[in-house]
Amino acid sequence: MYTDIKFKIALVDDEPSFLTMLKDFILQRYPNSKVTTYGSGEEAVEKIYERQDLIIIDYQLDSVNPAAMNGIQLLQRLKQMYPETPVIFISASENPEVAAHTIKFGAYDYLIKNEHTFQKAEILLHNILTHDSLKKNLGTQRFFNRLLVFLLIALFAGILIISFSK
Repeated sequence: MYTDIKFKIALVDDEPSFLTMLKDFILQRYPNSKVTTYGSGEEAVEKIYERQDLIIIDYQLDSVNPAAMNGIQLLQRLKQMYPETPVIFISASENPEVAAHTIKFGAYDYLIKNEHTFQKAEILLHNILTHDSLKKNLGTQRFFNRLLVFLLIALFAGILIISFSK
């Protein structure tokens, strides 16, 4: 278990058993997180109504239903909705052109479904989620730095006013 911070993670795959394994894997490492699963790209577009900290998509979402949205189409829709959300692709295809294709369209990374998938996913999850947490903390730090500067200016101005009024 890496952290007690709650993350919002969406998983999209048309293979229910893999979705369950991946969700269980993530919740073991980030037990306070909200992990939501979707069986198709259409369902994900319809039901993801807020920014996720991470989205993991199967490349071949149209393998069961050829008329369904494929992974690249879903990525394009999600990037329109939430451009800052990192997206990881997972696929059984070991073709480097497929991996390059996903990165070209804005994916953060590409994982191959094999015996090392969960080990690599663990590293990626840690890097992405830790980076996101650091960005949130940086935003809070900037706010307090500005507040401190404002208070120091106000204090200095108050001292100047008091010293000139004597």
